[in-house]
Amino acid sequence: MAKSLKNLTSILILLFLAPIIIATVQTPLFMAQPEQVEEKKKEDIPVVYAAQLEKKQPVVQVQEIIEPKKAFVYFTHSHEAYQPILAAQGEKVAIYHPISNITTFQDQINAQFAFHQLQATFLENYNKKEMDDYHTIRPLVQQAIGQNEYDIVLDIHRDSAKANVTTLRSGEQSYAKFIFVVGGEHPNYRWNEQLAQNLSNQLNKLVPGISRGILLKEGKGVDGVYNQDLSKNLLVVELGGIDNNEQEINRSIAILAKALSNMLNEQLPS
Repeated sequence: MAKSLKNLTSILILLFLAPIIIATVQTPLFMAQPEQVEEKKKEDIPVVYAAQLEKKQPVVQVQEIIEPKKAFVYFTHSHEAYQPILAAQGEKVAIYHPISNITTFQDQINAQFAFHQLQATFLENYNKKEMDDYHTIRPLVQQAIGQNEYDIVLDIHRDSAKANVTTLRSGEQSYAKFIFVVGGEHPNYRWNEQLAQNLSNQLNKLVPGISRGILLKEGKGVDGVYNQDLSKNLLVVELGGIDNNEQEINRSIAILAKALSNMLNEQLPS
């Protein structure tokens, strides 16, 4: 009887202590699981975030050009030619030609300008069979730019300098260099000079060294005005020299179109 009572007492004590023992043993196990999950999550977050950053591209806000910028283009000395082009055509090597001359690049200029959202208008109503000069072409230019507004006016020439001055080798390509002539004998020439400098800078950003800079001309033996008094946006551009070939000139026209677009739309990334 005494032994049965002792066993009963032991069972009651064990039943009383069982929940405490179970709680003591199991609670740390259950508590450990949330901590491990939380720790794992913390380790994963930087990895996922870093992967997202690597894939994310920088956002560039580009303002759409609603209307193309307008350029008026003409060739005062329309007979200026390039010797390699004449030679390739079997022509007598010369620096002037009534047909195969700088005006033959009009289509290339028009196409490259259009590609960069520049609308080019060319002076057409003059006699290309005759050699023009600044005085004879002046009223035609004055009339054209008086009837329409243009963002830029370009009088494009060919320089008389040789290849060592007018050719740039950049990487695997060669280019015809530019130089800008500014006449210093009219009151507002600083406008033309600053515009020429801006375009020269844009050219050299695209292809370092492709622009030879600004040539300010005044005094005896030069025109000194070059019709730039007609517009502060009028630039006299020398495109290459007598030794530049067709490929070099075409490449430079493409760079000129891009540089003009960048300059006239400075809010856009270049």
